[in-house]
Amino acid sequence: MGFHINVYNMPRIHDYKHAKEIFESKTVVRGENQSVRRLGDRYEKEKWLRQEIQDGIEVYIAGYYDTDLVRFYPTHKEITLGNYPSQSTQYFVEYIARINLYQFEHKQYVPAPFTRSPLVKNHQIECYMTQSGEKLFMNARDWYKLDYDKMPIDKNEFEIPVKYGLDASQMRELRKPYKKLLKYADTMLKLNNEGFESDDELNKQLADNHRPETILTLCADEDKTYIAYYYLVRRCQHNSWNGKNYVTRCNIGMIKRYLDKLIKLENPQVLVEVN
Repeated sequence: MGFHINVYNMPRIHDYKHAKEIFESKTVVRGENQSVRRLGDRYEKEKWLRQEIQDGIEVYIAGYYDTDLVRFYPTHKEITLGNYPSQSTQYFVEYIARINLYQFEHKQYVPAPFTRSPLVKNHQIECYMTQSGEKLFMNARDWYKLDYDKMPIDKNEFEIPVKYGLDASQMRELRKPYKKLLKYADTMLKLNNEGFESDDELNKQLADNHRPETILTLCADEDKTYIAYYYLVRRCQHNSWNGKNYVTRCNIGMIKRYLDKLIKLENPQVLVEVN
């Protein structure tokens, strides 16, 4: 997310007139561009305010490092995350533009493992602002126009998040080839859930089974039940502290969740839009 920048030596800019006043009150640093003023202390080159002439109108642009982030026009302001949605970038925009931005919770709209997948329409959304109780969602790339009362000028500029779910009937069908393996794994884990130490011979047999499709083929092969079981336990087991030492454990729930993840990744059609 990036480090948290210091904004306390910077002005909060209320409107175009205020941006102009701040620009004119700052002294240009010798040898630097005459159209740029530093917003923080004079040694802080990364936070700046630049004057431009656009269509005969003075425009003031606040930026962080090499990125323009807030534009002040006589009639409105524009904001962006500059295609670099770090915590520092977001905080700079919030402070300078006098707005509040909130992180978009992708997992509330899209189930794993597709939460930030480019397959979903929400993957580009980074944050949102609220106005009159309405959430306005922003991506990291585009510019968004607001009036100086912080109201959106064109709501169509903002993103519309989509809610996704999983097709339960498809998932039931896709799980069928692995029922016997899961039953075997459940029985074995009830006898001993302490996991596996690494086995060189079994590892050699698994050397080419790293992609989801080859793992699923392995898990569906009844002649390779034990090696598939070994692979799944090794992938899912975890260490926990019992007060004296670390103990390795695995349970059938871990294996089912891992296998479901592989199935979903190989079958993205199970992800569907919901109302």
